[in-house]
Amino acid sequence: MRPVSSNPHSRRGEMAVRVLLCGMGGYGENYVKEYLERDVLGSVLAAVADPFASRSPLFSAVKEKGIPVCNSMDDFFADGGKADLVVVSSPIHTHFPYIMGALSYGCNVLTEKPVCFDEEHFDRMMEKSRETGLFVAVGYQLCFSRDVLAVKRDVLDGRYGKAIRMKTLRLMRRNDVYYGRSSWAGAVRCGGELVYDSPFTNACAHQFQNMVFLLGKTMEESASVVSCEGELIKVRPTIENCDTAQLKFITDEGVELFYYASHAVDETKVGPICEYEFEKGTIRQVQDGFVGTLNDGTVIDYRALDKGERMEKLWECVRCIEEHRTPVCTLRTSRSHTKAVLMAQARGVRDLSSLAERKTDDKGSFYYTLEALSRNLMDAYAQWRIADI
Repeated sequence: MRPVSSNPHSRRGEMAVRVLLCGMGGYGENYVKEYLERDVLGSVLAAVADPFASRSPLFSAVKEKGIPVCNSMDDFFADGGKADLVVVSSPIHTHFPYIMGALSYGCNVLTEKPVCFDEEHFDRMMEKSRETGLFVAVGYQLCFSRDVLAVKRDVLDGRYGKAIRMKTLRLMRRNDVYYGRSSWAGAVRCGGELVYDSPFTNACAHQFQNMVFLLGKTMEESASVVSCEGELIKVRPTIENCDTAQLKFITDEGVELFYYASHAVDETKVGPICEYEFEKGTIRQVQDGFVGTLNDGTVIDYRALDKGERMEKLWECVRCIEEHRTPVCTLRTSRSHTKAVLMAQARGVRDLSSLAERKTDDKGSFYYTLEALSRNLMDAYAQWRIADI
């Protein structure tokens, strides 16, 4: 295990990139671990801003490493703190003020997904990014993974021809512990902001984002969706929003996108799996990566490629600051997902919670499901259709 870098200079001989982490609970612990266990290109974790930092199991380790902890980003800068990159891994409803604040303080941003679901706020963040010349990267892991970037380059180069249709499925059982971890889990609003928490917006969002990302006309763009069919379903009676989605979108280029996800299943995990059909071939995702097959029988195995670091999005943002460039996945890239969520939510949520069966998982926690839900979703995936549930 390599210690945290205390070198004030980066690997390039310049001042080390200074990182402020906003939010060390939940997913934020992954960023903390990266700095506790590794030397991230010579960058330094300048501080953690989190009013509830002491609740984290990593709090003692952070203090032992001498990493400052403060209540807020404003406190950090008011005390004379300096940062080049602000990582926003706080609850969804706090993303907008943190991002706007970071840009105002002259910092680039890496924010976790989803960014937000207020389109005016989204516009303001994009405008602020343009005005300041600072980037706002969005942490969809697949958009930073080197194998996915290789797939996209091949798509852009025309290796697979014109896209026809795509589909993806991911089922992940979630119990009372998962939904009890925060006030926004399964909610429509939190702190006065729309959060629309669901597998489509959060845990399984990567699979949708990857489809629109691969269809973008440049490496930095995603395809836009123009129509939405299907349904969002609420199975768990204790939540406000949905826990299951089966949706069909059409892009502005006429490509069909089928998306299936649920937290209300018996299986601990199914997928992610996907199939992307093109005129000249098909790309499929298996558990450990992507494989392309051309119509002439040629196989392109992207699994052999180095995917990058375990937190490649963080490493890439550090590189981008050092090299004065912008990451591939930014606000612009991620907006298609935001638009798709808003289109799906506008259709309403079908409440089937009265039919839900409560069961106990192997950890002694309750979860909810519908009879044959996962089978119906997997059958619909196989047949490129919306299931009759």
